Amino acid sequence: MRLKLVSFLIVYLVVTSLLVATANAPDSNEKNLSIKSKPIDLSPDVCKPINYWIFKNGEWVQKSEPKVWWYCQEPEKTEKFEGFAFENGLLNESSNLHKATLELLNLVEPDELPETVSVKGLFDTKPFSYGGMFINEDRGLIFVYILKDDDKEIIKKAMEKYTGKINVVFLKGKYTLGDLEKWKKLALKLDLKQLGILGIDADEVHNTLTIELTDVTQDKLKALEKELEKIGIPKSAIRVEKRRMIQPASSPTDVFDPLIGGIGIRVGSGFSSTCTLGFTAKINNEDYFVTAAHCGEFGKTGDSVYQPWGFGAWNNVGVVVKNPPLKDENGYLVRESDAMLIKTSSRSIAPKVYGVESWKIEGTTTSVVGLYVCKYGMGSKKVSCGYVTKTDMIVHIKNTNILITDISEVSGMETAPGDSGAAVLVKPYYVPTTRIVGIVHGISADPDTGTTLTYFSEIDGILKELGNVEVAYGG
Repeated sequence: MRLKLVSFLIVYLVVTSLLVATANAPDSNEKNLSIKSKPIDLSPDVCKPINYWIFKNGEWVQKSEPKVWWYCQEPEKTEKFEGFAFENGLLNESSNLHKATLELLNLVEPDELPETVSVKGLFDTKPFSYGGMFINEDRGLIFVYILKDDDKEIIKKAMEKYTGKINVVFLKGKYTLGDLEKWKKLALKLDLKQLGILGIDADEVHNTLTIELTDVTQDKLKALEKELEKIGIPKSAIRVEKRRMIQPASSPTDVFDPLIGGIGIRVGSGFSSTCTLGFTAKINNEDYFVTAAHCGEFGKTGDSVYQPWGFGAWNNVGVVVKNPPLKDENGYLVRESDAMLIKTSSRSIAPKVYGVESWKIEGTTTSVVGLYVCKYGMGSKKVSCGYVTKTDMIVHIKNTNILITDISEVSGMETAPGDSGAAVLVKPYYVPTTRIVGIVHGISADPDTGTTLTYFSEIDGILKELGNVEVAYGG
């Protein structure tokens, strides 16, 4: 669940001229990544049709659509399209989009969603039929699911000051986001192992509860149908997708001083201990950094962390000081984030990420479906980017009994073993700075297209478990 960390969500300032910066890759044969007025072209794979299944007229029906359909086709072509909030046509400028999106999120999403949402400051006593939102940064579009026509006026009123700067696209919703979140929690009572469930999402792109299965057959769908009936989740609200198992993405480097995000580290224990330093931070003016918890052992503190490769005392750069334990819930071991905090012991730190040193970290921001994000990891050894396609997911880690409950999915971002812990960053448009939206958890692939799917722990869950660290500081 998104936290309203308003002090951390200072949005981009509108700058009159576009500042162009270059992200340096470590190898001479790698291409540089330039900051552009628009995102880098979509990976062609994400516009290939993927299969999904819905329950219609008493049976499971297979359909298909592009993974990131709202970037791959005109919004008017979706069957749920109802029109624009402002009659301005499609806009090409997205400088105000992040600010408007966060304001709207803060308006319609309280910390804990009830079955219906009351709109703060407008109609505090009126149930609001909000079903989720997502964005298209290329065109300055915010898509909003609304169940009741009258509630469109609430959104229009809230966004009036952005008339002529962004467009709000209304989609016809069937379920409130509060309903979907309630069913997402209830879905943990399903037999996840027997059904082969990898992920559960209150899906804001489709206004459904999306369940990801390792294998989709009529027998599996019938078994799922029976279990949904037992626990009281309507079959009509379900969208099923096929997904490969999510594998934690858990390379030796030279010594780095100061320590920065994106460099290789090794934790003293753990099944995937060679990982990427995510981001550096200050707490009471002391130096820390964050990486993925599975790079060590969930719940274990006291492990030494090394950089570069090896276990010698000379390259010991810190010790794990905060790594919350897994909680036993309904037979599963649960954490909100896959993150741990390391106190540095021998080197200074800087608020930068290797490969994109010209992007100074200025804070954190919320993961939103449709957001264009980038990362540099020591496994892939390059800057790679993609679009957030799901947020606030519950995911099941491969070959374990572990669930992580605050995860985003990115489509098209190239990721490799060793990238675990890498900072996921908002792609800067108008200023040469960036914001952290999370750290890499694992990788999968779409079985229909082969598109890489990267999963990251969202920054709100990380800060909730590790504490409010300072990620923008002098240095």
